[in-house]
Amino acid sequence: MEGKEQTDDEVLKGMLSRRFHYAKAHRSSTYHHTFRTKTRWELVRLSLLIVGIECTYATETAFVAPILLAIGLPHTVMTMMWAMPPIVGVLFVPVVASVSDQLRFAWGRRRPVLLILGIAMLLGMMLLPHGRLIGEMIGLRSVAWIATITTIGLTTTDFSAEASNGLCRTYAMEVCTIQDQARVLSTMMLIGGMGGMLGYLFGAIDWSALPIGQYFESNEAAVFTANWIVLLIGLVSTLTSFAEIPLPVQEEDELLRPVTHWMLQNEVKRMRGDEYAAQTNLTESIGFRQFVRNTLQMPRSMKILCLTQFLSHMGYLPYCLYFTDFVGAEVFHGDVQALEHSPAFVRYEEGLRFACWGMALFAGCASLYSLVIEKLIDRVGARPVYVCGLMAHCVGMLAMGFLRNRAMVMLCCSLTGIMYATIYSIPFLLISHYHSKNSFHMKDGKCVESDEPRGFGADVSMMSSVLCLAQLIVSLVMGVLIDAAGTTVVITFVAGGCAFLAALSAMAVLYMGL
Repeated sequence: MEGKEQTDDEVLKGMLSRRFHYAKAHRSSTYHHTFRTKTRWELVRLSLLIVGIECTYATETAFVAPILLAIGLPHTVMTMMWAMPPIVGVLFVPVVASVSDQLRFAWGRRRPVLLILGIAMLLGMMLLPHGRLIGEMIGLRSVAWIATITTIGLTTTDFSAEASNGLCRTYAMEVCTIQDQARVLSTMMLIGGMGGMLGYLFGAIDWSALPIGQYFESNEAAVFTANWIVLLIGLVSTLTSFAEIPLPVQEEDELLRPVTHWMLQNEVKRMRGDEYAAQTNLTESIGFRQFVRNTLQMPRSMKILCLTQFLSHMGYLPYCLYFTDFVGAEVFHGDVQALEHSPAFVRYEEGLRFACWGMALFAGCASLYSLVIEKLIDRVGARPVYVCGLMAHCVGMLAMGFLRNRAMVMLCCSLTGIMYATIYSIPFLLISHYHSKNSFHMKDGKCVESDEPRGFGADVSMMSSVLCLAQLIVSLVMGVLIDAAGTTVVITFVAGGCAFLAALSAMAVLYMGL
C-alpha cells in the first residue's frame, strides 16, 4: 500500500496541499491561507493583539495599586479592589470561550468576540487613570465614589484582557497549520514580552518633565494614553490579519475544515486500511451543557495541569500586582500617602519608576527566554523546563525578600521573566498536545483515545479562568497579610512559597513524550 510507505509529514503535506488548492479554486480565496505555512511577519501580525494585552497588563500592575493607595485606601481595601476582575473572570471567561466555540457568524467564531472584548478594554483604559476627574465632573467627589469608578475601569479592562488572552491564542492556532502552532505560540511569547516591556518603559518615563506632559492630568494619564494607542493598533492588526473559516462552512464542506492532529492520525489510519478511522469529526465545537460537564468532570491530566497553573499564578500575582509598591516602600523607603513633593513621596515616586525599569527587564527576559524554550524542550523535555522555570521564580522571590537592594531587585526580575515565559507557553503546548492525540491519559505507556468531546477553545480558556481564581484569592488575602505584617515584604515570601508548590505539582503533570 502506498499509504504505508508515507510518513506522517508526507500525509500532512498532501492533506494541506489538497485543501489549499481546493479553497483557492472553489471558494473565497480568503480561506486558503489556513492550509499553508505562515511567514514570520504574518505570525507577528497575527500576534500583535497580545502586544497590546501585555502592555495593558504592565500598565495595570505598575499603576493601579499606587492609584488606589493615592486615593486614600488602606492596603486591605486596595487589594480587595483587585478581587472584582477575577470574580467576573471566574464566572464568565469560560462562558465567553464556550460561546465562541459555537458562534456561526460569517466573520468566524473568535474574531467577533475579540472585537467586543477589545472595545471593552479600550473603554476601561479610559476610566482607570481618570477616576478622580470623572467623579468631579459628575459631582461624586468622595473617596468611595472615586474608588468605585476606578474599580469599574479595572474590572472591565482586566476581565476583557484575560478573556482575550486565551481566545487570541486559540484564534491564532486555528488559522495556522498544526506545524505552525508551536511557532505562533513562541512568537506571541516573544513579542508579548516586548509589549510588556513597552508598558513598563512607559511607566519608567517621567512624562511631566517632557513637553507633551503638559497635556495630561497626571503622569499616570500619559502612560495609559500611550498604552491605549498600542492596544488599538494591536487589535486592528490582529483582527484584519486572517479570515476564519466559519463554522457552517466547515460543517458543509469537509475539505474546508482546518487539519488537526486528530484528522491527520485518522487519515494515516484510513490509508492503512482502517475503515473505521475514516470517519472524521465535523468540528471541535461543543454545546454549553457539554462544556459545563467537561469543566466539572475534567480528566486527571487536566486537573493537575490546572492546579499547576493555579499555583504558578499564585506565585506570580503577588509580584505582579504589588511589586511597584514593594520597591517604593521597602527598597526606596518612600510613602505614597505622604504630602506631595515631600521627601518620602518623592522617594516613593523614584521607587515606582525604578520598579518599572525592573519589570521592563522582567518582560525583556521573558521575551528572550521564549526564543530558546522550544529548543530546550526538544533537548531535555518539557518536564525539567517546566519545573526549573517555576523554581527560578521561587529562588528570586525569596532572595529579594531577604536582600532588599536595587541590584537584587533587578536580578530577581530577570528570573521571574523565565517563569513567566514558562507558564504562558508550556501549559498551552500541553493542551494542544492532548487534543492532537485526542487523549488525556495513558495506560501501560500508551495514549488512550478519549471518547468524550472537549472544546479546544474552552480548554485553552480554562487557563485564564485559573488565573482569575488565583487573582481572586491573592486579592482577598494579600492585603490582610500586608497589614498584619506591617510590611509589603510578605509578598515575596508568599510568591516564593507558591512557586515552590507549583514546581512540585509540575512534576506530576502528564507530558505524553513532549
